[in-house]
Amino acid sequence: MRRLALALTGLMLLASTGCGSNTQAQDSGSEDGTWAPSGSIDFVCPYSAGGGSDIYARTLANVMTEGGYVDANIVVQNLSGGGGLVGTAYVYGKQGDNSTVCSYAPGQLSGAIANNSEYQWDDLTQIAVLAYEDQVICTAAGAFESLDDLIAYSNDHPGEVTIGGCAVGGEDNVCTLKLNTEAGANVTFVLYDSAGDVMTAILGGHLTGGIFNPSECQSQLLAGEVDCLASFSAEPLDSIEGFEDVPTCKELGYDIDFRMFRGFAGAPGMSDAALAYWQEVCRQVSEDPAWTEDYVQARGLIPTFLIGDELQAFMEDQYNTYYEAQKELGLI
Repeated sequence: MRRLALALTGLMLLASTGCGSNTQAQDSGSEDGTWAPSGSIDFVCPYSAGGGSDIYARTLANVMTEGGYVDANIVVQNLSGGGGLVGTAYVYGKQGDNSTVCSYAPGQLSGAIANNSEYQWDDLTQIAVLAYEDQVICTAAGAFESLDDLIAYSNDHPGEVTIGGCAVGGEDNVCTLKLNTEAGANVTFVLYDSAGDVMTAILGGHLTGGIFNPSECQSQLLAGEVDCLASFSAEPLDSIEGFEDVPTCKELGYDIDFRMFRGFAGAPGMSDAALAYWQEVCRQVSEDPAWTEDYVQARGLIPTFLIGDELQAFMEDQYNTYYEAQKELGLI
């Protein structure tokens, strides 16, 4: 595990010399103890362009600038690799830099646990969580009448029911684990590189089902190509087109309430004044219609705004959830 951490550290050093803007924002402190950036902001997305984290990061950056909440140039750069750990390592290496920030998602938290990384969630400066995103289970259209039907079939046919997802030990894997531990299913998790690959395998008859965010399977659901059997959050998805009648696992009688988060973090050792600055920026973003309507509502996310002690408690709970899941999966 440590070998991977060392390899990622090497990639981090390469990234720090080859990526990003030439003019990094400089600290702009004032006599009253406040802080504001100048120059440019280095905003890292630790995942590839076009994915959910990339869309989140670029939307967040656009709202920050277009709304006038950040008076500095924000440069979003994708530093993918290692399940999000390469980009996270880059930010970790910017100790004390108030102008290096990143998107932060469960894959980074769970990947750090699985790889025994030196940069766990609390080694960065956690600034805010700005949205939740639900997880659902889909199967080919007509394959099962309900989640109960799939669970019963999985027990009658051990080893036959396969559920696809991304990242061993990540959120998709946790959802599958919860089906087995909390709902009494007997399903097998199969790793794929992307949600698109999972959907292709389902439609091609190579996979029983898959774990998705609603936005990743909405078009196939509306086209009648797949059925959505349940969502893993306790909150219904009735505000999202096509998901109005999808039951929650709670409604079906299973003690499951799980969803992923979309967070925002900074380099270690960020000053208190800079943390307060970024928290206020995030608060303003969370109230802007360009965020709440054009991004959160349009993509079926759930709005939230967590900072300070509430954020700390939430992240500790998330860490414990993924840590225990990975122990149960035999990953650690």
